[in-house]
Amino acid sequence: GRALAELVALLLGVGFIIGALMVTGLAGTLANDLVFMAGKSTLMLLLMGAITSFIFGMGMTVTACYIFLAVILAPPLIQAGMDPLAVHLFIMYWGMVSFITPPVALAAFTASTLARAKPFAVGFTAMKLGSVIYFVPFFFVLNPALILHGTATEVVMVVATAVPGIFLISAAMQGYLRGFGILGADAIGYTARVAIFISGLALAFPGSKELDLSQIDLLLISAVALIVGLGIEFMRRKVSPA
Repeated sequence: GRALAELVALLLGVGFIIGALMVTGLAGTLANDLVFMAGKSTLMLLLMGAITSFIFGMGMTVTACYIFLAVILAPPLIQAGMDPLAVHLFIMYWGMVSFITPPVALAAFTASTLARAKPFAVGFTAMKLGSVIYFVPFFFVLNPALILHGTATEVVMVVATAVPGIFLISAAMQGYLRGFGILGADAIGYTARVAIFISGLALAFPGSKELDLSQIDLLLISAVALIVGLGIEFMRRKVSPA
């Protein structure tokens, strides 16, 4: 009934836009320009793809944004050798990010109306609480084992590193590490949080030929950064227990 009518109207609108882009050749131009600007860098192509998804997500609903980008953006990413399912999930994730990211942040601004709070304050709080979502799409598109596209060994290994890595990233962003307590909010405390954040990022990030870093290298970087971060925070507490 009504839901079907809304869906048909939505698909017609997106269809008109995609059709116009196809007829004028802009769709192919956008895809080719992204590939040209990225060169041979997979990370750069993903970064530009994320920005494109975010921009289109600001002016469309999630469904419309996904349908549009699945036609325009997904092909060059898949042609670069990335897993098709991971690419489509990447697009959807980054299309939704604009709903909690100022200056648009439709979901956050709606929540601010209900809570009678300042819209941008709610928006930035939403960004902070949902900060991990900005990184997770890069993790699973670079290593599809995170979405169970791989052998059992690959899935177990990547989950074993990604879960604690995301835990550390969240702890650094929120300022609280379970088992260690509240992390400092002064200059020294933020230095410790940056080190913990780097530790989590290195732990969750898949080994990359572009960065010339193997998974073992990233594990070592993560361990060193974590030790440094916890050491800084421990010394801060010794100097100023309050």
